[in-house]
Amino acid sequence: MEGDLHPGLNMADVVQIETLSANLFPFNRYKDQVGSAATPWGQAVIDHAFTANAIGAGDTGTLVLDINLPANYCCLLRSIHLDAFHTGTIYWTKGLFGMAYQLPGGPYKNSMAALPEEDYLWWPLPDSSSPFVRNRSSAQIGVKQWSVSEIYNDADSGSAGGPGLNNPANIPMWISPDYPGSNLVIYLINDTANAAANEFRFNAVFDIYDQQQAFAPEVMASPRRLAT
Repeated sequence: MEGDLHPGLNMADVVQIETLSANLFPFNRYKDQVGSAATPWGQAVIDHAFTANAIGAGDTGTLVLDINLPANYCCLLRSIHLDAFHTGTIYWTKGLFGMAYQLPGGPYKNSMAALPEEDYLWWPLPDSSSPFVRNRSSAQIGVKQWSVSEIYNDADSGSAGGPGLNNPANIPMWISPDYPGSNLVIYLINDTANAAANEFRFNAVFDIYDQQQAFAPEVMASPRRLAT
């Protein structure tokens, strides 16, 4: 997908890859209000802080987050958050968010070559403005965020609308036990030379369901909450 993000790029591109795996929280039991059979479900959480490397003179940067979810579950995105903070200007800009969606059981579960990244489901990740605040030590801190959107507006990166119906949180993603590739991929670009290193924080939460019961009515009706 790098060619999509860097049209006409002639400089050296410094690629930084962060490989992330989810922590699996124990399953609980959920029953709907009419007392149907309980459905097991849990959550997978990715929470990762990292430093994006500085971009040297004459170079550009590509940041890649390769994200792996627990195998053999149906996963539904509940929330996603990505931000960067720095004492100066943050030059990381627009990006892409991709899901390795496939039908239950395949057909690509055993072959990454059969499901190249170009065939993932992709959404734009427009960047927000980077407001500066003074913290409690009177140091200037700038923060930039990225949000999933249906449309990216090159003229104003902070004005793209939300995902609406075209929302990855509405798409159940089946994770095969032997699928070898990344389940989610995030790309960000930095086309500003001499950009300083930035601190990043990424958090995503997925509801995960046993595949045999993933399409039970109480799951797809989407209260999506722990039983009390």
